Amino acid sequence: MKLRQFIIIGSIILLLAGGVGIMKVLASFKPEVPEKKKQKTIPTVKVKTATFSTLYSKVKATGRLASQNYVDLSSEVQGRILAGRIPLKKGQHFRKGQLLLNIYDQEAQLALRAHKSRFLNKIANLLPDFKIDFISSYPKWYTFFNNTELTKPIPNLPKANSSQEKIYLASRNILSDYYSIKSEEIRLSKYRIYAPFNGSFIDVFAEVGAIANPGARLAKMVRTDKLELEVPIETQNASMIHIGDPVLIYAKGNENHKIKGQVSRKSNFVDSKTQSITFFVTLSSTKGVLQGEYLWAEFSKITIKNAMELPRTALFNSNEIYTVADGKLQKKQINILKINESTVLINGVNPGTAIVTEPLINASENTKVKTLNH
Repeated sequence: MKLRQFIIIGSIILLLAGGVGIMKVLASFKPEVPEKKKQKTIPTVKVKTATFSTLYSKVKATGRLASQNYVDLSSEVQGRILAGRIPLKKGQHFRKGQLLLNIYDQEAQLALRAHKSRFLNKIANLLPDFKIDFISSYPKWYTFFNNTELTKPIPNLPKANSSQEKIYLASRNILSDYYSIKSEEIRLSKYRIYAPFNGSFIDVFAEVGAIANPGARLAKMVRTDKLELEVPIETQNASMIHIGDPVLIYAKGNENHKIKGQVSRKSNFVDSKTQSITFFVTLSSTKGVLQGEYLWAEFSKITIKNAMELPRTALFNSNEIYTVADGKLQKKQINILKINESTVLINGVNPGTAIVTEPLINASENTKVKTLNH
């Protein structure tokens, strides 16, 4: 029985071994398939041929609208503040020439009238002497005496006809008294403060009924009919803008309503925080805009010579591009003349150079490429 099992197992092993051998023999007759060589593909890049000409561009920037005049309102005299024609309140508008505030001046008026009365008394005492010693001057001094009123500004002092007359007047303090009265009249006018321009109060530091002291701030005023736009411009674009250039000004979202303006001046220093130069634009009209508002300024008179325009995506490392020469990529540094929102104006390459205008991934110099002009 055991012998029979050994025979069966041995037969099975021999059959398996024979089958494997036959398969190897048959496989040796199969022809070998040659391996396909991988073909290296050459990428295609978009290029633009370098040509240079005079280009016209725009510079857009936003700025804050500010008044041309900010004035601190203060008093040169002392006294109680009385109400003027308009309320002394923050935000209150006023027109040029309106009475802003009135300072109590009754004491000053009475003092001035007393001074004029004493002066008239002196002139009255001198008139008889003029009638005898300076008969030619008597009519004009008599007229001066009659025209001088206590409640009105004193008339111009008559001129002396001779040195003797001048000495006579000086010895009796006529000249000093006259100019003292003129000084008091000027001081009396300072008890009323009138608006120097159309504007409004942006801050108020005193109330009606308070005592005004000389030099103390009473309010801060801003002119509202003369506004200018303060526009910071990046240093690389600032050299293209000049005083006198026209500007179009508009609010964001209201591009159809544009106000004409003109560059009136510019700062001669660079802001250390923003690295920009501030230009000041005078508006031709202030209708529809307010002081403190942010507006857009469009400088349209920008002429750039010997330049070409490229997409900003063509740049890398801030000032480098790829060119194609003899079917290979080459790096090239260029001069950036102006940066726009999506394009850049450049020069610094030879005319006819093929410039790659699209961003390249994992690109390197001397890579073989095909070009596609556009």
